Amino acid sequence: MQLEQAVAAASALTTVITVPVTLLAAHWARRSTDRAADATVLAGIDQSRAVVAAAQLQDRAGREQSLVEARRSAHAEFLSAADVLVRIVTELPDVPVAVRRELLDQKATAVVHARAGVAVLGPPTVVSQAQNLARQCAYLEKLALRRAVLRSAISSLEDAWCPRNAEWCQDPHHISAYVAWELLAEWGRLDDEVRWEKLDLLESTLQESRALDAEQIRQVLEVANSVAHWDDMIGGFVRDPLLERFQAVRDDFVDVVCESLSLMA
Repeated sequence: MQLEQAVAAASALTTVITVPVTLLAAHWARRSTDRAADATVLAGIDQSRAVVAAAQLQDRAGREQSLVEARRSAHAEFLSAADVLVRIVTELPDVPVAVRRELLDQKATAVVHARAGVAVLGPPTVVSQAQNLARQCAYLEKLALRRAVLRSAISSLEDAWCPRNAEWCQDPHHISAYVAWELLAEWGRLDDEVRWEKLDLLESTLQESRALDAEQIRQVLEVANSVAHWDDMIGGFVRDPLLERFQAVRDDFVDVVCESLSLMA
């Protein structure tokens, strides 16, 4: 009887102890689950933030790369248009007179359009230097047609020189070609009064040279009535000051463009 009572008491005690332990285990299990859930949420938030930040950086890098490519394209287009213009200016004396103006207008317009792209996309230093180069292009355009008349005449007169000794030749046509060439070469440096006195001589030697037709002579005399920028129009026989100035400004533009692109790289 006593043994049965003792077993019953022990069983009851075990039950009393087991219930709190079970409850405590459930409590800590729930706490662990909550903490795990919280950790998972925090990890998810951090991961999401990292993804967003990466996307923002990638988007920013993409935009910057697109800007670099757009600028590089705009700079190259402007530089190419300027180079084409100066090439046309140098070739214009050999181009038929009837198409000179149209050809020049096309190339000069291309420079204006290309410069607009630089003005929109380029940084201030590049925009400023592009403006300097555009001014040189405008100056080239301004002189190009009159320069073509003079350069074409100079070339034709040289072809009409005596093939042996132009200075000592006695052929009247050869002599006239040489004298007309000398007059044109120094025309811009003569005093106004001297030019006026020699205008008839210029016309007669041009005619006597038989190097130019009547229309070409008329155009040369028309240009000779205004000597502004004469040296730039006549060009150099060893060095060409007009083209040298263009090349210097072009080089400055290229240097500024390379510097600006390297800063963005």
